[in-house]
Amino acid sequence: MPNSSGKVLMHSLLTAAALGLSYFIAKTPIAEYSLQISGLLVAAYMLISFLIRKKFLTVASRVSFDIFVFSFAVSFLLFTTGGFTSPIFFLTYFLLFGIALLSAPTTSIVAALSFAILFVLTPRADFWTEILQIASLLSIAPISAMFGNLYIQILKNEQKIQVLKNVSQDFIEEIKSQEEEVKSWAEGDFKLKLVNIQKYLDELLKDPNLNDDKKERIKDLYQQIYELFLSGMEMKKEVGK
Repeated sequence: MPNSSGKVLMHSLLTAAALGLSYFIAKTPIAEYSLQISGLLVAAYMLISFLIRKKFLTVASRVSFDIFVFSFAVSFLLFTTGGFTSPIFFLTYFLLFGIALLSAPTTSIVAALSFAILFVLTPRADFWTEILQIASLLSIAPISAMFGNLYIQILKNEQKIQVLKNVSQDFIEEIKSQEEEVKSWAEGDFKLKLVNIQKYLDELLKDPNLNDDKKERIKDLYQQIYELFLSGMEMKKEVGK
């Protein structure tokens, strides 16, 4: 997912530190305890997962820890099984793509450059094979970065779609609310007032003091009010469709 510049920098430093630490441990007698080290990593991973579930740590902490653990585990396996001529060198490709998805495309580039620096520090056992390996890794790095950018864009588009869905839902709810208001007004205040006006006009028509001209005007007004009433009822039906 998208990260702030501070998080990206921290993830890049964690990745570089994990690769460097695994390289130097692999060159020391401690490497003989690789099984125990792996066990400690698994235990630490389970502990962190437990703390996150209990909300003692944030999800952001989990991402940082995942990046460090995966980077260290893959590179430690690599450097303890032959280095850049290791039969499991292909795992570094998956590591680059994984880092690009967990953190940011920039972090996967940092990982590839860190491997390149460690390659320079490593004595050559099979020069051309190792050159091809590191060259393939460096060529994969831009692809993993592009893949990470694409993934981020997909997430952004999904967020935009979700926002549009929420806006559409709010708009629909607003329309329904207005429909109910129109129906309530047409059946209530509008209808009641028109009926009262018609009753008043009926009473005026019964006045013997009114001349024929005024009575015709009142009848015409009465008809217009009735047509207005029918128009209001028709509008209520249209709104309800």
